[in-house]
Amino acid sequence: MASLTGKTAVILGASGTHNFGAAIAKRFAAEGANVVVAARRKEALDALAAEIGGLAVACDVTQEDTIAALFAAAQEAYGSVDIAVFSAGIYGPGTIAELSAESIRPSLEVSFIGAVLFMKHAADAMGDGGSFITVSSLTARLPGPGLAAYAGARAGTDYVLKVAAWEYEGRNLRFNSIAAGLIQTDMTDMLFDMEGIVDAHLEHTPLKRMGTLEDMAEAALFLADDKRSGFINGQVLDLAGGQQIGRLPRF
Repeated sequence: MASLTGKTAVILGASGTHNFGAAIAKRFAAEGANVVVAARRKEALDALAAEIGGLAVACDVTQEDTIAALFAAAQEAYGSVDIAVFSAGIYGPGTIAELSAESIRPSLEVSFIGAVLFMKHAADAMGDGGSFITVSSLTARLPGPGLAAYAGARAGTDYVLKVAAWEYEGRNLRFNSIAAGLIQTDMTDMLFDMEGIVDAHLEHTPLKRMGTLEDMAEAALFLADDKRSGFINGQVLDLAGGQQIGRLPRF
């Protein structure tokens, strides 16, 4: 029997053609889960939902009422929520000297405030037992120039997960994060088109290969499945081929 049979997973940030959320949704569906995929643009979700036999729901994480409506729709369709994955994000590079309140806010609104509110409503919907997973970044573990807003928001959410592990103690809820190294997605395509980016990362990665969407999907499955990771809580899982023990490339 597939490992997630009978479970319901809500995955936010799954509207891309090749991104973490979509890859995770497909993997969870293959493992038997009922999958609810969400993003701001519902039309981009419909094809994915049809492919995996899931449900597509529009949700803007900067609007808390739509987050609440997302989990209500999942409960109405499937009766319960067992797994929640936050995979939304905005890449907004800029050195500290260049930052303004206006340039910082999008990263905070999505990657911190949105993530924490998503966590809140996920925990409310899960009841007694469940796995919350957020997609973080290697840049939240290793500092690099130009990443203050983006990485700071991710790192803040990673810390909140540890607080959540204590605040929800006794309910068998687990809160974990996956800190991904550079993997090609809709958001990072432009980096892979830049000369020297991949080679520089490989130089600092002990396994000497780049990560893949499949690597992310398998890591998420591990954290979602109670039989595989039921005693892991408040943890940031590095998915970077060992690069997390070194440093980010300098360009």
